[in-house]
Amino acid sequence: MGVLNFLRKKKKDDKEKIGDQDKKAVLDQALKMVDTSSMSMAQKVAFKVFQKMPAKKQEEMIRKALNPQNIQKEKGKILAQLKEAVRSGQISQAQAEQIKSQLGLR
Repeated sequence: MGVLNFLRKKKKDDKEKIGDQDKKAVLDQALKMVDTSSMSMAQKVAFKVFQKMPAKKQEEMIRKALNPQNIQKEKGKILAQLKEAVRSGQISQAQAEQIKSQLGLR
C-alpha cells in the first residue's frame, strides 16, 4: 500500500503542515540573524526564553506585539529603526518602504 501513497490527494492537513514548517523555518532563520551584542542582560535572557518557547506561543506573542494599537504607539521608534537599517545597509530602501506599507506607517 505504501507504493500507492504518491497517488493519493493531498489533504488540508498536509498543506497546513507544510505551511507551518515554512513559517517555522522563516522564524528560525530570522531569530538566528538577531545580533544580541547590543542587548542588555535582561533582553538577552528574554530573547533566550522566547527562542525556547513552542512555535504556537511564539506566533501568539508576535501577533500581540504587532497589533495596530502597539504599532501606532511605537511608530516613531519603528521608523527610526527602519531608517537606521537602511543607512547601515541591512535592508534596501524598497524593503523599508514595503515594511512601512505593511505596518501602515505611511
